[in-house]
Amino acid sequence: MYHDELVPHFAPLAKTNAVIFYDQRGNGRSLLERINRDTFNVELMVEDLELLRQAFKVERLTLLGHSWGGLLALYYATKYPDNVERLIIIDAAPVNTELLIKSYENLVSRFTESEWAHLQEMYDSEEYQKGNPIVHNEAMRLSEGKAFYRKDLIGEFMLHASFDERTAKNMVKIAPLATEIKLNISVQDDLSRISCPVLIIHSRQDFIVEESPRLAHELLANSRIEYIENSGHYPFIEAPEALFEAVHRFLEEK
Repeated sequence: MYHDELVPHFAPLAKTNAVIFYDQRGNGRSLLERINRDTFNVELMVEDLELLRQAFKVERLTLLGHSWGGLLALYYATKYPDNVERLIIIDAAPVNTELLIKSYENLVSRFTESEWAHLQEMYDSEEYQKGNPIVHNEAMRLSEGKAFYRKDLIGEFMLHASFDERTAKNMVKIAPLATEIKLNISVQDDLSRISCPVLIIHSRQDFIVEESPRLAHELLANSRIEYIENSGHYPFIEAPEALFEAVHRFLEEK
């Protein structure tokens, strides 16, 4: 949800495209003085993106989003379909809560009993709740590590995504509202409003269940799915050549 973890991997796109990275509200350098349902919600996140489009004077955006960012791109495109040229969603969160829960159940199944118990102990610990970055990073290495197919590349992910004291304390504040948002996904019924070309990229070994991209493809009239082999939830780290080949091919289409 913040640019630091994405820039090192997606910056090569800027060689042939104007690329704008931004920190979503409540994340990275877009911190909020007050965090509650009135300041941290999907509607405001969509409006933030629209204000960015206006500020940069872009008539029609090509949006690329990964995971939650892919779902947010869909939310934006359903509200502002005329402002979107193309959509690229990479291992996006599902378009309904039922499939999201099913996906998380798939992720949980990858843990041993002792690993899952240890992770829950960390989440519940006083140090985690105080925003200790050491504990947050240990928890993230374990939790996100299960989202990887290429276990040897978890360290590269942590190199750019690690918490510091500021971001760890902020995560404690936004986590309950972020969970609430994920448990109330409401975009599915509006997807018919999107008519622009959509590239749905799904990694074969992702924990996001395969029903998710298939459903999005069914509901998005001008979409196609491309699969990335030998990759989990982070293809821009695990299989960058295959991922960016698909992205460039899509962007070059008339």
